[in-house]
Amino acid sequence: MTALVTLENTFLDMEVSVSSPAAGIGEASMGLTSGEAVPVEQLLYGLLLPSGNDAAETLAQGLFGGRTSFLYTMNRKAADLGMYDTFFYNPSGLDETTAQTSNFSTGLDLLALTNYALKNEKFAEIVSTHYKDFPENPGKHKAYYLYNILQLDWAYPGVRGVKPGITDFAKETLVSYAELGGKQVIVVLLGSEKS
Repeated sequence: MTALVTLENTFLDMEVSVSSPAAGIGEASMGLTSGEAVPVEQLLYGLLLPSGNDAAETLAQGLFGGRTSFLYTMNRKAADLGMYDTFFYNPSGLDETTAQTSNFSTGLDLLALTNYALKNEKFAEIVSTHYKDFPENPGKHKAYYLYNILQLDWAYPGVRGVKPGITDFAKETLVSYAELGGKQVIVVLLGSEKS
């Protein structure tokens, strides 16, 4: 949803400043540094390929008038898509203090979101990318070398991405899709645990 509302409401070449809290959010990261100015397009690749929480927070803090407005936009879009069992408390999907104050959704809602998002050509392009590098822009940002953590080269034939996740409350999650024989199949796995 973070990527979708960004794509629908922002220009890809717009630069966003990276704050200290965003750069230091932790867990999966694209490697942002406080003070950098990074184009939205690069942040989207950083959000969706290495699952960068720093990119998610940078987009939320830097767009639509700030994080609160960004989250409002995410939740409004969810309602517009009929995702009535979904609510976003943050743009990254990381756990908050309690399960009751952390993002929540259902398999059906995430299926509806993914089906809708894949109709956006740029979203589909990004999530199916294996690797992307962005050169240094002196005075703005360092170079970025971004790999898709879904390891598409080793995945099931026809898999085109979307996004995995793991937190204590949500456990292991995956939204993915494959294209085979002219058909598209979307898979949503929630609450998985390694045995």
